[in-house]
Amino acid sequence: MEVKFQNVEFTYEGTAEGALKNVNLTIRDGEFLVLIGESGCGKSTMTRLINGLSPGFYRGSLKGEVLLGGRNMAEMESHELSKHVGSVFQNPRTQFFNVDTDSEIVFGLENQGVSREEISRRLEKVTEELSLEKLRNRDIFQLSGGEKQKIAFAGVYASSPDIFVLDEPSSNLDHQGVEELKKCLEKVKREGKTVVMAEHRLYYLTGLADRFAYLERGEIKRILTAEELLSLSEEALEEMGIRSGREGSAERRIAMAEKGEEQYADGQGGLLLKNLTLRRGKRVLLQDLCLSAPLGKVTGIVGRNGIGKTTLLRTISGLHKEWSGEIWFGGERMSPGELVKRAYLVMQDVNYQLFAETVRGECELGRKAVKEEAVQGALEEMGLWEFRERHPNTLSGGQKQRLSVAVSVVMGKDLILFDEPTSGLDGRNARRISRVMRELAGQGKCVIVVTHDDEFLTRCCDLVAMLGEE
Repeated sequence: MEVKFQNVEFTYEGTAEGALKNVNLTIRDGEFLVLIGESGCGKSTMTRLINGLSPGFYRGSLKGEVLLGGRNMAEMESHELSKHVGSVFQNPRTQFFNVDTDSEIVFGLENQGVSREEISRRLEKVTEELSLEKLRNRDIFQLSGGEKQKIAFAGVYASSPDIFVLDEPSSNLDHQGVEELKKCLEKVKREGKTVVMAEHRLYYLTGLADRFAYLERGEIKRILTAEELLSLSEEALEEMGIRSGREGSAERRIAMAEKGEEQYADGQGGLLLKNLTLRRGKRVLLQDLCLSAPLGKVTGIVGRNGIGKTTLLRTISGLHKEWSGEIWFGGERMSPGELVKRAYLVMQDVNYQLFAETVRGECELGRKAVKEEAVQGALEEMGLWEFRERHPNTLSGGQKQRLSVAVSVVMGKDLILFDEPTSGLDGRNARRISRVMRELAGQGKCVIVVTHDDEFLTRCCDLVAMLGEE
């Protein structure tokens, strides 16, 4: 189904700044188009205009027309639109309506009045084609971020819409998950579906996408083929604020520490995990883990989705209590309460840790005698000083991520943990966070980052430890 933007301008309610300006674009029936550009450039707004979330849910003023199959989207009812357009959001948690995976996958089919027999048939078909056997009959709240993304995609795939709209679908996926997603997208493309995707992680799409539309401040500045994208120099990528179309290669990897290693538990500082076993209820996530992370270095942790990386960070920060073994930091054995005082965690879903009324207030919240220059410096480093009086919830996903990193800088703690810090970030801001981590390590802090982003690992980490087998 063809999608057409005709002289489209859109401004969100409550702001004078236009999100889109004079957009004219035809997305052909069966075409695979990727929207690229810095965070806040208008990519998500374009996807929201296609799936009807703007101006219906995200209120604002729309000029021009968005046509779906020749019809003005503004004249289509939401139930009719949903039959033609399926969406996978950047944060899959925001689109779930059920507590178990099977019910979530078939939710769209049930709303369309599909028969029970056909629902059962499609559920089995989707399970086989997307390799979801291990995710069937699971509690959604017990899934990792990447696993939730897979279930969100499966729910859309089961409904088989004409147009697939995806917002950062790879942001929480490991390498294997990205390859599985790519296979799914290849199948969708072979079926002749139209695909519109907003994405920062580009390497897996250069052999799949037909065109890349580069946006800057709400305007489409360039249309690129995969060959043209790959030919861009590092300087051009830096100037455009986008990532490379080539896959990164994290070569500076280390094996897991040998059991009983205590090289950082003798007063040198650093973090040491000794025979650490993590549990969630009756389920054992990691067992007898031994790992050391020195001061003054950035240590990366990688591993497949669901292996327990996020739970490990929550344990080190004192938030997860179901564990046994020993955790040492600064030459002292730590209890959960002591870890809370010594560590700061930048969560994968930063919405859980934003509480203040303003961006500036978020950096000052709960802290005594915070210096104004420290707050300003951190926000400027993250490119957020101009938004200092904005409410955090009005920021884009990438801007929220950078705000949480800015808070970690202001906190001044010696053990700083990052869970997928480049999720949803463009190239320019991924490089920003890399610089901040290097600066924190340069101050003698212990910096630990969990990520699936090999491009980021290569740029940022001194050491990389792998949990389980890749």
